[in-house]
Amino acid sequence: MTQQELAQRVNLDPTALSKALSGKRDFKSLELALIAEALDVRTQDLLANDPVPEVTLAARRQTGANPVMESALRQVDEILDLNRLLSDLGYESPATDIAGAVGDEPPYVQGERLANWLREKIGLPEEDLPYEIFNFAKLLESELGIDIAFIPLEPGLDGLSISCGQFKLALVNSKSSATRQRFTLAHELGHLVAGDASQLRIDENVLGGKSPGEQRANAFAAAFLMPERSLRTSVPKGYISEANVADLLTRYAVSLDALAYRLHNRDLISAETRDRIRSMSSSQISLRQGRSTDLQTRNYRRAPGNLLFRTMEAYVAGQISIRPLSTLLDVDPYLLLEELSPTTDPDMIL
Repeated sequence: MTQQELAQRVNLDPTALSKALSGKRDFKSLELALIAEALDVRTQDLLANDPVPEVTLAARRQTGANPVMESALRQVDEILDLNRLLSDLGYESPATDIAGAVGDEPPYVQGERLANWLREKIGLPEEDLPYEIFNFAKLLESELGIDIAFIPLEPGLDGLSISCGQFKLALVNSKSSATRQRFTLAHELGHLVAGDASQLRIDENVLGGKSPGEQRANAFAAAFLMPERSLRTSVPKGYISEANVADLLTRYAVSLDALAYRLHNRDLISAETRDRIRSMSSSQISLRQGRSTDLQTRNYRRAPGNLLFRTMEAYVAGQISIRPLSTLLDVDPYLLLEELSPTTDPDMIL
């Protein structure tokens, strides 16, 4: 939209708009409200010292009227607003150094290499990652300085990733299965490491992406969750039984499909064995160790860990009220205030 078009849209004289934009006159409140509406942003974004994060603007253009994504993006907006508030108060996001060199190789080679690089960086080149997804998320937050959120959303969005300065966020839909949540988290991490999320990456279906960036993120996820060297020492020679597969699923906490394709793509099994593994459905598979934990991960809500710590710091220091913290945790502010400060005046909520 040009400046002339904006002036017409908000019924403002082009000369007056030009003077206001150049600082020669102030905007009136109504003018700001009309401009915010025309640009599909919030008035507070126009007043902020920092520019409106491109992530949210790109998201609105990308998602259209999908209600699931709109719900997710509203929550992302709240997270970004809180991050900016805390940064302005001096509670900065942890410094992150997870930008890997992408290179010119095919996407699947890039993803494999980036996954190996990141595992070496955190000191876990071949070791198993935590089975429980929330411990997995906590490990990534503590080692990498990123933030990870789990939010129950209706079908239509697996996850998204955002990079805004030092602040890096991966958001996962917790209404999907535990194995899909885990793969989605690793997939979004792949976007962050490759620099794909410098504005926004929205993944409606992490397994269905055909672009080079999506292929790279999927290759990263597979390699990060199931390192090749570890697989080669774990997969038995010759015939692979259902008991063998159940053990591998328990070790790597992935789905049958993810395991089967990873083994085949690394030339550890034939296409025939891959398809046989994908069709397995015995009680050994269904009732393998860890399944009860998996089933309890659906609909789980988890606030971004590092952001939560920063918010708690600001609250304890008296820099913010209880409300930003209660919004982040999705908890009634009065109940949270009573839990944290039983004798505090309820006016502190404001």
